[in-house]
Amino acid sequence: MRWLAWAGALGIGVIAGWACNGSASDCSIGSQGCDCTAGGACDPNLTCIDGTCVVVDCPVGGFGCPCTGGGACDPGLSCVDDVCTDEGGGTGNTVPTTNDDGTGDESGGFKLDVGGGDVPLGECNETGCTQVDMLFAIDSSLSMSEEIQALTASGAFNSIVTTLENLNCGVEYRVGVTNDNDGGFIGFGGNPWFDSTTMTPEQIQQAFSTAAGSILGSGGTAIGCEHVLSSARSTLALDTSGFLRSDALLVLVLITDVDDYGYYDQQGFGGPCDGFLCTEVPQPVQQIYDQLVTLKGGVPEALATIVVAGDPDVTEGNNTCGQPATCCGVGLGECAQAHHAPRLWEFASLMVGSNGFTGNICEGAAQVPLLIQDALGNNIDLACQTYEPEG
Repeated sequence: MRWLAWAGALGIGVIAGWACNGSASDCSIGSQGCDCTAGGACDPNLTCIDGTCVVVDCPVGGFGCPCTGGGACDPGLSCVDDVCTDEGGGTGNTVPTTNDDGTGDESGGFKLDVGGGDVPLGECNETGCTQVDMLFAIDSSLSMSEEIQALTASGAFNSIVTTLENLNCGVEYRVGVTNDNDGGFIGFGGNPWFDSTTMTPEQIQQAFSTAAGSILGSGGTAIGCEHVLSSARSTLALDTSGFLRSDALLVLVLITDVDDYGYYDQQGFGGPCDGFLCTEVPQPVQQIYDQLVTLKGGVPEALATIVVAGDPDVTEGNNTCGQPATCCGVGLGECAQAHHAPRLWEFASLMVGSNGFTGNICEGAAQVPLLIQDALGNNIDLACQTYEPEG
C-alpha cells in the first residue's frame, strides 16, 4: 500500500473488501466448509485440512493429527505426509478426508465435528513455558489503516488474547506495542505494556486497541525507512521497564506492508524515485537475530516470531518506482498494495523448530488477526511446549 506515500493521496478513503486477485466468492475464505487462506488460516475455532476450513476434535500437532502449517508437531512426533507420527511412523489413525461442505468421513479416521466447539491446542507440557512476552511492532504508515482497524477490533483481539492465554494449557502473558521507527513502548493508562497478572483480558484488549490505534500516521518514519524488525529490536535492547522476563518465551509480531529497510527502499536502488529513498543502512538480519537471542540469555528456543507482510515469493507487478509488489490492490492507480519483505522472511526462517511463522498481508486486512491467531494456536503453542526455561 505504499501508493499512499508516493502519490501523496492522504485524503483518499479506505477501500474495503478487496482481495489481491480482485475476485469474490459466495463462500467466504476462512469460513467453515470454505477454502483456507493462502497461508492456511481459518476463522476462529476452525482448522485448515486439505485446503478446507473445518472443526476438528483432533488437535493440530498431536499424535495422528494434522501437522501445523509449518510442518511441526508436538514434542517427540514427526510430520510425515502432513500427519504427526511417532518415530516408528505409525499414527494410530488414518488421514481424515473432508467433503465439499467441510464435514468429515469418519470411516477409520478421526472425527470432524461440524457441530461447533473449540479447537483444542496442542498437548500440555509441564516443563514447557508458563510465561509469554509478546511485542507487536506495527507499521505506522497511513496505508496500514485497514490492517490496524482489523487488528484492534474488540472481537478480533479478544480471540487473539484467548488463544494466547491458553498456550500450553495456560500461561501468564505480557503484551507490548511499538511502531516502525524506534518509538519504544507505546502504552496506555500509565502502563508501558500490559500484564495479565494485573489486568483482565478486557482491560488488555482496550489498552492494546488504544495503543495500536494511536500508531497510525504518527511514526514520523521517512519514506522507505520503515523498519518494524529493527524497531522491535531497539525497543527491547533499550528497555528499562522490565518487559522481558528471563523465563518467558519472547514472541515478536511484525506487521507491515513493506520490508524492514527493504533493499528496494535504499538510495542507490535506481529508478525515478531513487533520490527520495532511504539513506539509513540497515543491520544484517542475522545480526539482529543474534542480538535478540542474546537478550534471551543465548537460548534460541526462547525466541519466536509471527510475520505478516508481503510474501517475497509472490510478485503481481512493480510500482512506478520499479519496486516489486506482492499484490497490486484495486483502484490504486499503480501496483503498490504491499511490497516484498525478504528480510522479514529471512528472520522467520532463522527461528528454531516451529518458532517462525509467515503470513501474506495480501490476503486482506480482515485476515491479519486470523493469521496471528492461527500462528499462536499452532506454531507458538508448540514453541511454548518445547521451550523449557532453566529452573
